Amino acid sequence: MANSLLSRAADAGGALLGRLQSVRLPGVGTASAKDDPAAAARRWRAVTVLADPGRLAELPAPLAVLGDRVETRVTPAPGDKGTELAARYPGGASDEEVGRLRQALREAKQLVEVGEVLRMDPRPHGERVPTPGGRLLDGAVAASRREGVL
Repeated sequence: MANSLLSRAADAGGALLGRLQSVRLPGVGTASAKDDPAAAARRWRAVTVLADPGRLAELPAPLAVLGDRVETRVTPAPGDKGTELAARYPGGASDEEVGRLRQALREAKQLVEVGEVLRMDPRPHGERVPTPGGRLLDGAVAASRREGVL
C-alpha cells in the first residue's frame, strides 16, 4: 500500500514537472517556443565558462563522449566574461538527445570551472526516508537532470 502511494506520488511529481516546463510566459523565451521541433533540435545550445578559450582547445569529457555527432564552437564570451562553449546536432535530434546535449554542456562547464561534476546522488548522509514528499522530490530531481530546471 505504502509503495503504491509513493509510486503514485513520484509519477504525479514527474507529470507536474513536465507541465511546468512547458509553461511559456509572454515575451519570455518566445524564440524557442515558436520554433518547430525540427528547427529547435538543430539550434545551438551554449554555456558561458569562466576560463580562457585556450583551456577549451580539447573538449571536456562530457562533450567529447558525444563525438562527431555534434558540432561545437568555442568563442570568447561578450564583455570579456570568459568563453562561450556551444554545441548542436547539425542534422536534428530527438528530445532525449537534446537533453543529453544540454546535460553534457552543464557538466563540461562544471568540469572546467570546478574540476568535478557536482552531484546530489549519492547523498553523503544516506538515503531519504521513503515518504510521499521524498519520492516526489526524487522524481523531480531525476527529471530535471535532462532539462536542468526544477
